[in-house]
Formats: sequence, structure tokens, C-alpha cells
Amino acid sequence: MKKGLNEYVEANKKELKFEYIKWDIKLKDTLYQFSAYVSLLYYEEIEKSDDDDELMEMKIHTAFVYLGSIVEALLYYFVEKKIWDSEKSRRKYLEIEEYKKLQNIAKTDNLYICELVKKEINFNDSINFNALINWAKYKKIVNEEILLKINDLRKYRNSVHINVYKSGWIIVFDKLEKAFIDTKEIFDYIEENL
Repeated sequence: MKKGLNEYVEANKKELKFEYIKWDIKLKDTLYQFSAYVSLLYYEEIEKSDDDDELMEMKIHTAFVYLGSIVEALLYYFVEKKIWDSEKSRRKYLEIEEYKKLQNIAKTDNLYICELVKKEINFNDSINFNALINWAKYKKIVNEEILLKINDLRKYRNSVHINVYKSGWIIVFDKLEKAFIDTKEIFDYIEENL
């Protein structure tokens, strides 16, 4: 008999998978639900399936989309938590310098009188997954090995786009199993380093 989504949610909660997320209950609940859906998809739909290859690929794609979304949300949470707790960290990681144009210089196209100003970037402003990974790497907030695993998951998640799919880049079952192992290592790293 097939297990339902709620049974997988409860199993994840028994493992205390996301209990270290204290201040964002909605995020924690969504992570439990998405994680449960990936488990249900894997154990009930993929592992036990005798579907044709194309349908199996679509199910594996779906699992990667959800895994990538989970990891992206956790990375965002991790980075935000790391920099938000102290003013010093926020200045170190969010303050940037940029030139502010004050005045054009007459008879030139590309010369301006400028001043160098410091400003804090808004971390919530539509930062995409790749930019978040690059930013965490540049700021040395997450170690290189974990960032490589996160970036691989990002690439697999993006494989759901039609243009990637058209190119013949196929995700196979063993890549999904490796992604589960990598995801567990990412989860452990984030929990241990918060």
C-alpha cells in the first residue's frame, strides 16, 4: 500500500530534519512538505515504477526541481542567518562600494565626476540561486566542497528547462541517488555550522 504525503512529513519530523530552523516556521513547514514530496516521489513513484523511460525521466526531473528548491532555501537561510546576527558581519558581507555619478564632464561620452559611496546591498532583492552560490563562495561563508555539491544540484534543477531538455542532457536514476547523498551532506553542513 502506498504511503501518503503526510506519512512522509511525519517521518521527516521524527528525524528532526529541519528543527534547527527556529525563527521561520513557514520555511520549516515548507521544507518538511517539499522533502516529504521528494521522498514520496522517490520511494512510491520512481523506485517501484515500471513506467516507460520518458515518464521516469520526467519524475526524476521533478525530484531534482524539489531537491534544488530545498537546498536553495536552506542556503539562503544559512547565509542570511550567518550575516544577520551581527552588525560586523552585515557590514562585512553586505556593504559594497560603488561610484555614484555626480556630474558629466563636458564634451565627453564616458567621463564623469563621481564619488565613491558605501551602501548595503539588500540581500532579499531577487538574488538567484547561482548568484547566491557565487556570493557565498566569494565571501567564504560556505566551504568549497559543499558549494560544489550545491552547484551540481542547481544544475540538475535547471535541467528541467525545455532548452536544456532539448539538448539531450538526460538525468539518470544513479545521479538522483548521488544527489540524495549530497543533499544529506549539505543538510548536515548547514545544521552543524549555524
